[in-house]
Amino acid sequence: MVLADTLEFIHILAVFVLLGSLGMITYSSAMLARTEDVHKFEIYLTIGSTGGMISGLATLFTGVFGFLAAWEIGLSLTAGWLIAAYIATGAALLVPMFTLKPWGDQAGKLMDESIQAGHILPAQRALLSGPKFRAVEMFMYGLLIFIAFVMVFKPF
Repeated sequence: MVLADTLEFIHILAVFVLLGSLGMITYSSAMLARTEDVHKFEIYLTIGSTGGMISGLATLFTGVFGFLAAWEIGLSLTAGWLIAAYIATGAALLVPMFTLKPWGDQAGKLMDESIQAGHILPAQRALLSGPKFRAVEMFMYGLLIFIAFVMVFKPF
């Protein structure tokens, strides 16, 4: 029982780290869309990138330790709500890796040029506050709410 409690504690700790990193991402996203100062833009871009890295690791730890805790407790690992959580967690790891991260990296590569120009480049704005970015961002928020719902209420 000590192992199950330890695994569950690490799982919950990873969830709290994930929530904190999502706060960093949400804050930086909102501020990137609002600021006109190129230096602040660079700071918010760094905050978002750091939050993304932390959230990826926290999502991985949440999934691994959640799975191990469920196994140790004796839950059926093929329960519908757990399978939905597995799929959603996989999507939460993969979608940002192939969308949000490359867009952030592209905007970061343009920072030297935008600092020299003294303003935020339209390409950076398009990458980090355009309709594709916002759609993926809203999908991710919805996905994380779905994961929380499934893990708390175990609806199926």
